[in-house]
Amino acid sequence: MTRQRFDPIRRAMPAPVLRAIVLGLGVAFLSTAVFAGGDANFIYGTRSMNDDAWEPTDDQDVYGLTVDFGGKDWPVYIAVSYFDSEDEGELASFPILGAVSLDSELSEWDLGVRKIWTVKSVRPFVGGGVSVIDADADVDSAIGSTSDSDDTEGLYVEGGVYWRLGEAFNLGLHGRIVEGTDVTLFDQDGDADYWQIGALLGFGWK
Repeated sequence: MTRQRFDPIRRAMPAPVLRAIVLGLGVAFLSTAVFAGGDANFIYGTRSMNDDAWEPTDDQDVYGLTVDFGGKDWPVYIAVSYFDSEDEGELASFPILGAVSLDSELSEWDLGVRKIWTVKSVRPFVGGGVSVIDADADVDSAIGSTSDSDDTEGLYVEGGVYWRLGEAFNLGLHGRIVEGTDVTLFDQDGDADYWQIGALLGFGWK
């Protein structure tokens, strides 16, 4: 049975993202009571896969949630993030069989650290840590569909800047890269390395 994954509701907000938002907000509210400072920011942007094997789905829409928190005198904050990206494209088209399409999705959890500087209302930041990525790919055609998945670990580096508007509102830009991953899909070895950039929107309590 073919999975209908690209309905308008899922495009607007994939189910894994909803779960991550709920978890992230829970962490954020808990951290507010326990730690001196922190942020919970939503990310929306574009992700470019480094490996050509992802074509024609190598430019993916990405949603994310990042939460950082720490003590007043900590040199860096703990950072927890979730990202979900996906795209679909046409692999080939045949006169009788029609189009053969690929639907790919990456779900990612991160744990690392983040250094944030405060210059009046401006907050530049850098960070890094470990990523755990689940890669899923579906191929559909007139004669049926098949899917494959794999998981991998890698390292991420991120950076960006946001402005604190008022007491708690964050608005800015966020970028990151992931390297060191290794995945096998449909017996083809490759990786899930990427770079991405997106808009940042959220709130903070420091």
